[in-house]
Amino acid sequence: MVKVYGIPNCGTVKKALDWCKQNGVAVEFHDFKKEGVTKEKLKEWSRVFGWRNLINTSGTTWRGLPEEQKAGVKNE
Repeated sequence: MVKVYGIPNCGTVKKALDWCKQNGVAVEFHDFKKEGVTKEKLKEWSRVFGWRNLINTSGTTWRGLPEEQKAGVKNE
């Protein structure tokens, strides 16, 4: 079984879940909005993928932040 972490209304997440369903891949979905994510899991992902890849700069939440706040995000 594959565990997918995401937000259910995200287009990319929907596509991934649809692909899994069409290809017979069993999925456990972890909804960030309802279930959150642990500090340990974030640290693990940061180590593996890099902290910048964990920031959804395409999302409406990020785009809605003031430029000064975005500019302040310089490291993990």
